[in-house]
Amino acid sequence: MPLIPEKDLSSTILELDAAEVKAELISKYPTKVARKRAKQIVVNEVGPDSCVPEIQSNVRTIPGIISQRGCTYAGCKGVVLGPTRDIVNITHGPIGCGFYSWLTRRNQTRATGPEDHNFMTYCFSTDMQDEQIIFGGEKKLRQAVQEAYDLFKPKAISIFSTCPVGLIGDDVHAVAREMKEKLGVNVFAFSCEGYKGVSQSAGHHIANNGIFTHVVGLDDTVKEGKFKINLLGEYNIGGDAFEIERLFEDIGVTLISTFSGNSSYDHFANSHTADLNLIMCHRSINYVAEMMETKFGIPWIKVNFIGAEATAKSLRKIADYFADPELTERVEALIAREMPAVEAVRDEVKPRCDGKTAMLFVGGSRAHHYQDIFREIGMETIAASDADIIFEQALESIQP
Repeated sequence: MPLIPEKDLSSTILELDAAEVKAELISKYPTKVARKRAKQIVVNEVGPDSCVPEIQSNVRTIPGIISQRGCTYAGCKGVVLGPTRDIVNITHGPIGCGFYSWLTRRNQTRATGPEDHNFMTYCFSTDMQDEQIIFGGEKKLRQAVQEAYDLFKPKAISIFSTCPVGLIGDDVHAVAREMKEKLGVNVFAFSCEGYKGVSQSAGHHIANNGIFTHVVGLDDTVKEGKFKINLLGEYNIGGDAFEIERLFEDIGVTLISTFSGNSSYDHFANSHTADLNLIMCHRSINYVAEMMETKFGIPWIKVNFIGAEATAKSLRKIADYFADPELTERVEALIAREMPAVEAVRDEVKPRCDGKTAMLFVGGSRAHHYQDIFREIGMETIAASDADIIFEQALESIQP
């Protein structure tokens, strides 16, 4: 299909037949892949029986095909452990897998001092070749762990399995136990081969369960502070955790650990000493809060720090839980101080956005959170990916 000048693009698209566009897209794929992709691209129109075609989406990720849906490995290494700065995360597999999960989510972190390492800018991989696929890669994995320790002296080293590792049967957990005993630092592994789950969500579970098993509870040091909390399901995409941390500090709340934005190994190890868990992204981590409540007796509540109104509501929710007059007073003072500037910008933006519609591609339960922002400026969310708003409702909203 020839390139269309940007100024003529809209009018040209209207003239094209939707079925022809779909056929053109599908024709670029090999026959087997085309049959699968055909079910995932539908013509957006209501049929004669008033039914809307459904997109086939809830199927297993195809290893080797990088799409908008990450694999199990991506969820484990890239999403949950990726934002942790002082654990050396080694991908056991081809270099492409390690590169795919390396800094793709814009996670940010701040080291607290010269002794606080930051390994997030590195891409650690065993770089498996044909030789390891045929004869096994455990020897090369041992060498990689040893080399990482010799070079960086980290507090912990984690190992992530990719698809070939599961297919050839490398025992990454045995290697981890062996190297942990040899080096004297915590070494643990994840069986997070990309083909294991429907999407990256399975990787979230594997990562969180592994952190809970191998790290949480190792440090019983009780930090100073009257109100100690953990923030679960915040990954510091673009630095948003920095602002949340500032608010906590302002109201006198001690943040023990964030799972896992701007996080460190010591934070995880000490997280069981908190008084309360706050859950941001429900889908990726709520079961960790339940496990911590069962084992350590830490209660949890749901919060939302995306948007000014939602943030104010969540801060008040924290104050209500602790039921401390001084904390409540500090929360109200913070809201009174911060909101005027936010409201001034909102009042400027709202006339341009009022009555407009939005479709969100934010993934998972974050769609619930972001709707509040659009609602504040007068916009209506008519559809969202992986949310409770279904496409039939969206189509009804835009039908003439």
